[in-house]
Amino acid sequence: MSATVQLNVFSGRPNPTWLLNDEQARELLDRVHQVETKTPLKAAGSVGGLGYRGFTVASDAKSTIGETRLAVHAGVVDTGRTDLSLFDESREIESWLLETATVQFDKGVREHVTSMLAVPAQEALRDLTDRLIVLPPPSKCTPKAADAPAYNPGLWNIPTVQPYNNCYNYANDQRTNTFAQPGRAHGKMYTKLTCASVQPAAQADGLVPTASFSTKLAAGKGWYVALVIWPNTDYHWYRQDANGCWSHKPGGTAARNVDNGGHTITDPKTANRGPYTTFCSYMITNRHVVIK
Repeated sequence: MSATVQLNVFSGRPNPTWLLNDEQARELLDRVHQVETKTPLKAAGSVGGLGYRGFTVASDAKSTIGETRLAVHAGVVDTGRTDLSLFDESREIESWLLETATVQFDKGVREHVTSMLAVPAQEALRDLTDRLIVLPPPSKCTPKAADAPAYNPGLWNIPTVQPYNNCYNYANDQRTNTFAQPGRAHGKMYTKLTCASVQPAAQADGLVPTASFSTKLAAGKGWYVALVIWPNTDYHWYRQDANGCWSHKPGGTAARNVDNGGHTITDPKTANRGPYTTFCSYMITNRHVVIK
């Protein structure tokens, strides 16, 4: 096989991947070479938020198409080089990549990605601009936990950390480089992508459910996190930082302190969460929690 495609769409679970055969790999490059419009933008999947964040394609030097690295999102085709990216205004390359998938998607995943690809490229780019990471005014939030980590995305948004740690790692402030899964460290991993399955798995790791985040937590008592679900598809976690606002890290992408609408997160229950429409619960984590 010539190239590996990854659909960047999940936060908790590993993203779907599949292989292109030699003919498909050559066709992909042909499609890329037919794009004439150029743009200074880079594919913005790393700041895309929750839900669809584009495709990445990778092949090594032994491949039929040689060593290739592509990131494709919102019409932008980023070749990974220092020259300008290409702009596929019709988003045909993204649609074509979706059709090459040889893995079975949950129905909700395909419907979500298809609906996102129906958005014109220029509009999708404007939407991504609204999600740029900015520091929210601390005055909007009230600190609640003495142990809460400071918002410091620089610890997470580096090549040796970012791709290998997900939202669960981030919420628990543990960089295990294992794309940690609730319950896995204790042999009680979730079996369904529901609140009723993921929450008990997290409890097995040491997290404790709580009705709200209104009570102040003294030193040694941990900090607040929140669990949400993309029904039957994926899970996602938020954490409350030292300044009282909330932040998160969607899958292997960058940590950020804004929701899917680019707004400060004062409460995950009321934030724009994209397809993660089910709010499960607030929970308390601490430095003694063990995840893997």
